[in-house]
Amino acid sequence: MFHSKGFKALLGIVFIVLGIMIYSAGTGGSSVFSSLLGHIFTPMQKVSTVISNNAAASVGRSAGDIESENQNLKNEVDTLRAKLIDYYQVKQENEQYRTFLELKNENKDFTFVSGSVVGRDPNDVFGSFTVDKGTLAGVTAGSPVITQSGVVGWVSSVSSTFCQVTTIFSPDTNMAALDRLNRESGVVSSNIKLYEQGYAKLGYLSSETKVKKDDIIVTSGLGGIYPKNLPVGTVISVGPEDYSVSYMAVIKPFVDPKTVRDVFIITGFLGKGEALNSLPEPSGSPSSSKAPSSSSSSSSKTSGSEASK
Repeated sequence: MFHSKGFKALLGIVFIVLGIMIYSAGTGGSSVFSSLLGHIFTPMQKVSTVISNNAAASVGRSAGDIESENQNLKNEVDTLRAKLIDYYQVKQENEQYRTFLELKNENKDFTFVSGSVVGRDPNDVFGSFTVDKGTLAGVTAGSPVITQSGVVGWVSSVSSTFCQVTTIFSPDTNMAALDRLNRESGVVSSNIKLYEQGYAKLGYLSSETKVKKDDIIVTSGLGGIYPKNLPVGTVISVGPEDYSVSYMAVIKPFVDPKTVRDVFIITGFLGKGEALNSLPEPSGSPSSSKAPSSSSSSSSKTSGSEASK
């Protein structure tokens, strides 16, 4: 121990202190030494005094006072947390209303409600999710679901306060759509292989299709399920379908359903529910030789009576 560096350093400090004391005693400079020690130990004394005073104050307070103060602090924290939640809710609603007004200005005939995604189905590989709006808000099965950027999917089931949304990546989705540039039509759907890449497809194209890469696909409105001209996605490539003589266009949707948080459900639009088979048959078609429906007969009679007048 006597040969260690620590012991030698300690011994040196002791000699230095003794030397200062002897020098101070011989020259009458004890006040200088005392002042030096005071500068060293005064900050420590101040810290110990503050700690002692706080401890004394705490001991002097009753347990009831401390418990009451803690309860008041908890109440303040709860109040601030509630205000923060309200702030986020108001912020979200403001964003929805702003988007709502933009969509409403662009589509005067639409009626829709805004909703938030409150759950996702882990068992559905195609990304279906639950929205906090149901029949009480006017939502019905089959209603289109969109964002400001484009189509997300459709309502596959609905309750009074919630609804389940099936996305455009599902094989159950069959959406009439067309190429906005050349108006060539097809059906948007998907499969597990395309979904894993984040793609859908525009199927039932002819081998002479003019659809090409970077074309924009929109809804056509046929079938009365989706209104026309809703953005769907951009064409990535065009080629023959597997196990089919028709061609398809691979589409990158404008909206990724896996990341959406707020949506709009279209509850009404011009032409909703008007299926293609309700349109008049062209002359010369096989069905034109069939007997007309009762509504057609009555309209013919009315037209004839008007003509006779």
